[in-house]
Amino acid sequence: MKELDPNDRKRLQVAVGSLVVIALIITYLAISGHLASLCSQMMKVFENRDTLRSYVESWGTLAPLAFLMIQILQVLIAPIPGEFTGAVGGFIFGVWPNVIYSTIGLTIGSILAFTASKIIGMPLVKFFVSEEHLNKFHFLTERKGAIISLVLFTIPGVPKDILSYILGLSPMGFLTFFWVSFLGRIPGTIMLSLGGSAIYDGDWKSVLLLSLACAIIFTFVFYQRDRIGEWIRRKHSESR
Repeated sequence: MKELDPNDRKRLQVAVGSLVVIALIITYLAISGHLASLCSQMMKVFENRDTLRSYVESWGTLAPLAFLMIQILQVLIAPIPGEFTGAVGGFIFGVWPNVIYSTIGLTIGSILAFTASKIIGMPLVKFFVSEEHLNKFHFLTERKGAIISLVLFTIPGVPKDILSYILGLSPMGFLTFFWVSFLGRIPGTIMLSLGGSAIYDGDWKSVLLLSLACAIIFTFVFYQRDRIGEWIRRKHSESR
């Protein structure tokens, strides 16, 4: 068996320690009954647009902070749908305030996922990322790949939350990742904000046009997904 170098040994110790702490916390919450209660409350909050809006607005002047925390959790806990929270933000706050709040929250969440992955490594990534996604995007861990990563962050339907964890395994630096996640999420955030705000204003013409635009983009990406994937892999190989 190959002997671990000091850095790998330290990573392994942090990973094992973190997983043990997480396991102990989950076990305590489960035994005490708090886990079921927390899960039930989260499910109710994210049940539909109205419950999420009511929850955020119940914070009063701190509503932007509550929404920001929701967007951070949306990245760290991938099953929470980002498209759902982004549209609701536009519904509650309007277009540009939501773009600001969402961008801040999503960027912070992405940085936390990226940093945690850098520190703990593969054990954490495997905890949050499926084997299918890990195999699909594993090539990103081989080099910095800033341009390719930025392209992926702007493509609708690509799981940006999962990419944040996977890119933590790559040689990419913190500052580079910050700009990739910050700039890459803005186009999608603006689209979701416009949609949510249009629904709130009852501007169904804009809703229809945005829905049509999104449908065209998603259809194009879906039918060209193999070519897009091949182009990304080719460009990544050429940069070696």
